[in-house]
Amino acid sequence: MMMSVNSGPTRRSGMLFVISSPSGAGKTTLARMVADSQKLVFSVSYTTRAPRPGERDSVDYKFVTDDEFSRMVEGNEFAEWAVVHGNRYGTAVHAVNRALEDGTDYLFDIDWQGGQQIRRQWPTQSVLVFILPPSMAELERRLRRRATDSPDAIARRLAIAKRELEHYGDYDYLVVNDNLDRAHQQLNAIVEAARCSRAWCAHLAEQLLAEASPGGAGATVTPLSAVPHD
Repeated sequence: MMMSVNSGPTRRSGMLFVISSPSGAGKTTLARMVADSQKLVFSVSYTTRAPRPGERDSVDYKFVTDDEFSRMVEGNEFAEWAVVHGNRYGTAVHAVNRALEDGTDYLFDIDWQGGQQIRRQWPTQSVLVFILPPSMAELERRLRRRATDSPDAIARRLAIAKRELEHYGDYDYLVVNDNLDRAHQQLNAIVEAARCSRAWCAHLAEQLLAEASPGGAGATVTPLSAVPHD
């Protein structure tokens, strides 16, 4: 009689894929693109800032008042939160817990402060990518073309961008957004490489080891029906 060995179900943890960049470097556009192409669940952040033209509540951000945000902070409802350009942004802790528990890969479009907090709390489950502009001149051009900020606000964003760039060393990967399609391809490659890393595939090797060990944990023996011969 032929036998087959089947292990019990195993499952990897979800991946916390973080994308950060200075304002105007194309982070949100690229985040949406790679979330779609790699089937990542896009984590919608909470923010106290007003919606920009075309932004939708609970799709682009969850827009809340300062009082609501403060209540969430006091209730420990954020996995990370930070003040960015005078407004507060935060990621709900339930999004992180859901990713880790059900094996779903989540994408977080957050700044370097949030990235640091995610890495500090979940060092082995997070992959951090920093989007770089091709030049500071191009970054300024993009901010002016966006036409959502005053000249003074743009000057402040450029000054803050330098401080943000100083934190590139906290990130696992750097992607230069000089060409949107190429940057998207590089992000796809990073996600696929992370999914093949030992951190996320160790359970597969452990499953094989269990199968290779007689009476290994979780192993069951299922008889196979004999195949009749003519």
